[in-house]
Amino acid sequence: MLRIFGHFVPATTALLGFTEAFVIALSLCLGVWLLGATDGYQAFSGTLTFALFVAAAILAAMHSSGFYHADALVDLRRALRRGALVLILILVLSVAMTTHIDAHQIHNPQLLIVLLPTLWLGSVIFTRTIFSRISRSGVLLRRVLILGQGARSHKLHELSKERFGAYFLPVAQVSLRGNIQSHSDGEVQVDERVDAADDLLLLARKVNASEIVIATEDRRGLPVHALVQCRLAGITVLDYLDFYERESSRVDISAVTPSWFIFSDGFRTGPSTEFAKRAFDICLALLTLVIVFPLMALTAVAVACDTKGPILYRQERVGLRGRNFILLKFRSMTTDAERDGAPLWAAERDPRVTRVGWMIRKLRIDELPQLYNVLRGDMSFVGPRPERPYFVTRLAQSIPYYLERHSVKPGITGWAQVHCPYGASLEDAKQKLSYDLFYLKNRGLFLDLIILMRTVGVILWPEGAR
Repeated sequence: MLRIFGHFVPATTALLGFTEAFVIALSLCLGVWLLGATDGYQAFSGTLTFALFVAAAILAAMHSSGFYHADALVDLRRALRRGALVLILILVLSVAMTTHIDAHQIHNPQLLIVLLPTLWLGSVIFTRTIFSRISRSGVLLRRVLILGQGARSHKLHELSKERFGAYFLPVAQVSLRGNIQSHSDGEVQVDERVDAADDLLLLARKVNASEIVIATEDRRGLPVHALVQCRLAGITVLDYLDFYERESSRVDISAVTPSWFIFSDGFRTGPSTEFAKRAFDICLALLTLVIVFPLMALTAVAVACDTKGPILYRQERVGLRGRNFILLKFRSMTTDAERDGAPLWAAERDPRVTRVGWMIRKLRIDELPQLYNVLRGDMSFVGPRPERPYFVTRLAQSIPYYLERHSVKPGITGWAQVHCPYGASLEDAKQKLSYDLFYLKNRGLFLDLIILMRTVGVILWPEGAR
């Protein structure tokens, strides 16, 4: 794992991204040379700068479209769907480029419309074919030794199978009583029993483990001396919560204790941080408002013509430090959606949703009036989604640490929203809280930018909207 501005990025995914950017840039340099560059454009530095800029734009389009998500890396059908979307975005980029490149810079700049998508397709097929073959060999997986048995160790085994993005392989598991289970591919043979207090380093070297994860709930009897020797020998020793958070991008709320909030690395905030985030929110909200204003006007007309009732829907939500505020949305349901008075979660194919409402909910257009909430300071662009007071009261009684999500401003989009579909149950709320706590601990402008880019993919692939 690489840590970039406090955010963990899988090293293999980062390597794949940088490799594809390099191959695309190199291919574009050769393509521009074949098109017949003249004047200053013929200089290598100018061509390289141009190629790197285009490669960065394509990489951003690939990331926003979900082309680096786990499902696109292992599911050919999803990869083709997302690849088709990236191809369309590259075609748009190619057309835009031809209008800004003069003939004295590149002969026949219109050829870029064909050249750029072709170069991208060839580069991606080349890099992903090699990456797929290497990944199947298992050399990219970090070998992990699990110390402890029980629910936590079971979760780690499940996590290693959950998605391609786990990037680790449990090769052995040792209990504090000396029992051992081998989870290697058969290449390494281990004894049936091992003394964790004396032979842990020997075992770790035998199974070629690069990390040891302490997954026991009871720390009494922990082989401290053996763990120190492993650490001094260059083997990384990690606590279960830290490892689980790093590998899954969420927090195991069943293992969280108050000491995690107090002593763990993260939860950084301060006047300068809050000022930078507020300035970022205002600038981005104003820019977005200028861009989407025609769409908002068209949506307002469509809502007014579809059914009788107000265009905007006002609803009380819980915000920063538990203070309530009025959230704005384009109305997507009938005016008597809660005629019985009891708040209800939206259901799949909810009959209360109008014809226009179904469309704007799918495309998340109904959320656009919340730009006003951001400018007012009720919300941030990125943060945990605000919930209604009725549900907050009930969820806080059932889910530990649920109220801690109100320690930051709620957001239009968030870390939970780009990972989970729409939630309408207690279990869904628990899953989203695991992502919200991860955001609280690791929040920063870099993570916000990642969330905003992934939000584009959520809008383009609205599978979880209701």
